[in-house]
Amino acid sequence: MNIVYFGTDVFIDVFRYLNKVHHIMALYTYHNDEDYFTEYTITREARESGIPIHYEQITQKHIRQYMNEKCELFFLAEYNRMLPVPKDIKNFKAMNTHSSLLPQGRSYYPIEEAMKKGMHETGVTMHSLTERLDGGKIILQKKIPILETDDSIDLYLKCGQLALEMVHELFEDFDSKWNNKKAQSQTLPYWKRVNEAELYITHQMTQKEAVRLFRCYNKMSKVRIGSKCYYISFLTAQPTLMINEVEWLSESRVLFKLIDGHMRIEVQEVYEGAKNERK
Repeated sequence: MNIVYFGTDVFIDVFRYLNKVHHIMALYTYHNDEDYFTEYTITREARESGIPIHYEQITQKHIRQYMNEKCELFFLAEYNRMLPVPKDIKNFKAMNTHSSLLPQGRSYYPIEEAMKKGMHETGVTMHSLTERLDGGKIILQKKIPILETDDSIDLYLKCGQLALEMVHELFEDFDSKWNNKKAQSQTLPYWKRVNEAELYITHQMTQKEAVRLFRCYNKMSKVRIGSKCYYISFLTAQPTLMINEVEWLSESRVLFKLIDGHMRIEVQEVYEGAKNERK
């Protein structure tokens, strides 16, 4: 099958499978400094396979060009943009692989929001693409539990393995699965993106609160030290109470005071002018 693929390293094993068994005509991706999963691996492997890489938004003109070149499927896997769905193209097929149990979990950050809401399960939904975000008919859906020991990265990795199993199942009989997809049972509200202020760990937090926030948001978690903001790439909470609010151990290692102890954290300065796209 001829496929145009949209995504990053979140579902890298799905990309590898499709690249091995089918023909990927092009890769559309994006870069975001705050994401734990980047696009570095998928773009490297695409280059090695001679697959054209695009960071720009696809247009209906490009979609029509791919269709003229016999594209059979537009496959999205945790992609950050919506496709401009053409209504007049016969046999147009596009689908999304989303890390939630739709119709619950329409969101840009479905795993993090599920953890924030205290939910006990999540999963992967493969659905057809429509003009409504995450609103298409369900092709396949499978669940995984959210364990107390899981952080959001654990869950994305588990969803990645689950998605690989599902894509194997899907392509065993694609036409049958596509023709028998089912409408979502109800219309539920979109989960709004987390407020920027909610991503910050502060001196007014307890160890439990700080660890819970980091488990949920990982590299999106931030601290403000002086006039600068930093992403947190690693954190451990310690019971010792510090005298000073902050002690720098190196350019990237910090002791950060909390109400009932301190954190040892690895930080990376937030570049406020960073763009989500690379040229």
